[in-house]
Amino acid sequence: MIVQLCFHLSDLPRTEEESIALDSRARHTAEHSLVDVVKEAMVESSDNHSPGCGSVCNESAASEGRGPPVLVDAWLVPTFFGLIMLVGLVGNSLVIHVVTKHQQMKTVTNFFIVNLATTDILFLVCCVPFTATLYPLPSWIFGEFMCRLVNYLQQVTAQATCITLSAMSVDRCYVTVYPLQSLRHRTPRMALAISVSIWIGSLLLSIPVAVYQRLEAGYWFGPQTYCTEIFPSAHLQRTFIIYSFLAVYLLPLLTITACYAFMLKRMGQPSVNPIDSSYQAPTERAVAVRARVSRMVVVMVALFLICWGPIQVCILLQAFGLRSYVLYKLKIWGHCMSYSNSSVNPLVYAFMGNNFRKAFRHAFPTIFLWRTRSRVRVGNVDTEEGREIDPQSPRADAEMHFLSSGS
Repeated sequence: MIVQLCFHLSDLPRTEEESIALDSRARHTAEHSLVDVVKEAMVESSDNHSPGCGSVCNESAASEGRGPPVLVDAWLVPTFFGLIMLVGLVGNSLVIHVVTKHQQMKTVTNFFIVNLATTDILFLVCCVPFTATLYPLPSWIFGEFMCRLVNYLQQVTAQATCITLSAMSVDRCYVTVYPLQSLRHRTPRMALAISVSIWIGSLLLSIPVAVYQRLEAGYWFGPQTYCTEIFPSAHLQRTFIIYSFLAVYLLPLLTITACYAFMLKRMGQPSVNPIDSSYQAPTERAVAVRARVSRMVVVMVALFLICWGPIQVCILLQAFGLRSYVLYKLKIWGHCMSYSNSSVNPLVYAFMGNNFRKAFRHAFPTIFLWRTRSRVRVGNVDTEEGREIDPQSPRADAEMHFLSSGS
């Protein structure tokens, strides 16, 4: 439902000529298929020199009666999906590896990050390849069980991702506002329990997708089979689309915004008032570590909202009957944006998480050799990116202790 595999709504308006060109059976089935989007785009742009054809079809589009037209989308989108799969599987697997193999990385925040990486891997393996075949193939070829399963897992992973990001935002707010209490209550075991609850809730909330997803016969350049959602009524379908928009996008957005607004309000206020100046430096370092981790979480949340926003808006607009060629093109773009979110999070960790970078270098020293070459040894002090770090200093120990305590 989040990104319907067959786009199950006609994305383009029909003219009188188009209605004559399509028989009634094809029109009925086309309301639920990506094939209809392509077909109507071809009808609207039947002149290969028209403005619309350049972004949808090749100049060598198949002539009438010779089979389905040759589309740019048929190879461009699957190629993009393949790149997403490669980057996402490698990056997320690396994240899980460094967290599970390094004791100092087993923090509360990193448990949530592993949960996100798990949802991304499940999505990339179980959903992306099947969705990619819809662009070059006019028909669903994997059977009804896979039709239900792929769409169900797509909804589950999206639901789990947004709830996990919301939980991370609440967690960062708690750490920032109540730093001392958080050290006592936040444990990896608690994060594991929350992650399991998120998965159970996502599995239950996504059941309607598996119930109403099914195969439907149609006709376009020959008999076709479409994987689509068939609700008992249009009202129920519209209700579920609105629910998905609220549960998977709007409510998490409001929760995350409220948490970070509260954090910004409290960020300048000291959490403790040390009576000895010797405690001032460790306190400031702890605040700096919390701020750095919070910035990384903010970027992750922002990427999720940017990547999933366009497709959510397109689906919501189509649920209320809006059809246009521009919306069709935006939906294809939004489809690619939403899928790319599964591969960008590891890049955020690599660029913004100091401890992730260190763990990456330790696990794969040859891959990150270019990073170590930027380091210069001066006596007993390492200089990295213009910053002096004494590996034996209390600062390094304090940061690692803070992180291992649940940052």
